[in-house]
Amino acid sequence: MVIPDWLFYPLSAFFAAILIAVSYFYWPGQTHQANPFDVSPESELVITGQQLTLMQAAQGLSTQTQEEDGIVFLRTAAGQGPDDGNPSAGVFLTLPKAFSLAYGEKAVEITMIVRGGGANPSPAIILAYYSPGRGNSPRQKCNLDALWRTCTLTYTPPAANQNTNVDYVGMWPDLEGLSRAADIREIRIKPRSSRSSK
Repeated sequence: MVIPDWLFYPLSAFFAAILIAVSYFYWPGQTHQANPFDVSPESELVITGQQLTLMQAAQGLSTQTQEEDGIVFLRTAAGQGPDDGNPSAGVFLTLPKAFSLAYGEKAVEITMIVRGGGANPSPAIILAYYSPGRGNSPRQKCNLDALWRTCTLTYTPPAANQNTNVDYVGMWPDLEGLSRAADIREIRIKPRSSRSSK
């Protein structure tokens, strides 16, 4: 049976479109991670895997997503120290307004799973919570080695006094600015309780 041209070409285009559409939605080995900010601000926020690309690097710092032994992580480095140049949060996660508002006057626990990275590993990082114009947390120093370690900071940010307030969780990968690497595998941010409940 021979298919006439007037039927063959539309059918070919239709099947080609289906194949292209399917390839956008699935291919072998593909994993899909939901938007981590789809959770309620009162829930634990977890950033892991490809979601780590939500982290941004300030001037003089770098980030690169890598995978090793099936673990996706973010390799970071700093070509300047945290007190050199313009003040910044380093490699940071911007929290949406809803989270900044919800975290105000609550003890917030920030946990980061980190290690010294690559051939030139950083010996230490600092972790901090930033509320521009309202107050920042003290810097929490965490020593690193080649193993994954947990670095934790608990801080009660001031109340967000405007709808425009945005907070940040920041990490500085090399305190001396020698471009030594620190790897981030996971970030967890969890509000504990309000002050009024204590």
